[in-house]
Amino acid sequence: MRTPILILMSAIGVIGANSLLLSPVVTAVSQTLDATTAEVMRAASAYGLGVAAAALLLAPLGDRIGAGRLMRAALLLLGAGLGASAAAPDVWTLMAAQAVCGLAAGAALPSIYTLAMVIAPKGREARVLGYVLAGWTVSMVLGVSVSAWATDLAGWRAVYGTLAGVALTLWAASSPMRAAGSPSGQATSPLTALRVPGIFRGLLATALLMMGFYCSYFFTGAHITQALGLSTTQAGLLPLFYGIGFGLAVLLDPLLDRLGLARATAPVLLAVTASYLLMMAVAPQYLLLLGAALVWGMFQHLALNLLVARLTALEPAQRGAIMGLYSTVTYLCVFAAPFAGGLLFAGWGLAGCLGLSAFLALSGAAEAFGLRRKPGGALPASSAT
Repeated sequence: MRTPILILMSAIGVIGANSLLLSPVVTAVSQTLDATTAEVMRAASAYGLGVAAAALLLAPLGDRIGAGRLMRAALLLLGAGLGASAAAPDVWTLMAAQAVCGLAAGAALPSIYTLAMVIAPKGREARVLGYVLAGWTVSMVLGVSVSAWATDLAGWRAVYGTLAGVALTLWAASSPMRAAGSPSGQATSPLTALRVPGIFRGLLATALLMMGFYCSYFFTGAHITQALGLSTTQAGLLPLFYGIGFGLAVLLDPLLDRLGLARATAPVLLAVTASYLLMMAVAPQYLLLLGAALVWGMFQHLALNLLVARLTALEPAQRGAIMGLYSTVTYLCVFAAPFAGGLLFAGWGLAGCLGLSAFLALSGAAEAFGLRRKPGGALPASSAT
């Protein structure tokens, strides 16, 4: 079981690294392609639109052809998109290549989450899913830290080329997983997934968690450079500490299996709320803020683990379509968070953003208290699925 877990974790790592890569290397890319920073960052927007579109339209194919087959096709497409990004002669080609990467990511992520639950032994679902989610820690390190160093050393094209090679290697290595996540033969779609009992509450929980995260995360760098007067390099350490905390949380995932989804969700979301309040209290002190970000990453990992387990448990035959809706809601939050957070940051700084995030996490905890009582949240109390 270790090899499939490593493949799934690495696949998330490559997808996440690509999504984070453009920001730290944007100056080098704009100089090479003779484009402005704003023009280059439109490639990130194209990526986001590709993810949202694929999550809504392509992810349900996993229910029809099998999650393993869809993931492998998406990895092949991702390799092609990353290779095209590395070879892009101008910014428009880069935008098109990143849109292809977004389509691949939007199809791959729901399949990866589905496969994590499929390969997990009974009673160890949260632990296995936690290992797979640790791929986001890999992407944080590669996307924020190593990519910038590698760009200085070998150029941004070499970084994209390396990621393309890794994606294609994972495609080859995942051949034994082709039949994993056996197709249900059921023709699913976003509309059929929206008829699954409990889906609206699950998507509400997704919006509360993700909107809360991005409203604060997007403005931590501006707080460190503008309010604290520190360097961009120092601002880049906060995502790194967050990622380390996110990865360390795998040590706590077995506890989720013992407590069960219904009992663990509300307390974990209360802990997420407390982490936002802690960051609000220590925001003026850089070193303490880094420590608080580590705690934030740990509890955000646990909350995400429980959220994915909750959604995949609603209707196993429609996991692909359901996780597609999850990704769509997530990227709508990515789109909306800069507007809501920007208004708060302009008036109250990072504290305003963190206050909204704490309120959203607390609202999620309130919703989760009814998991064992409401029909829309009726999930087994003894395991994550």
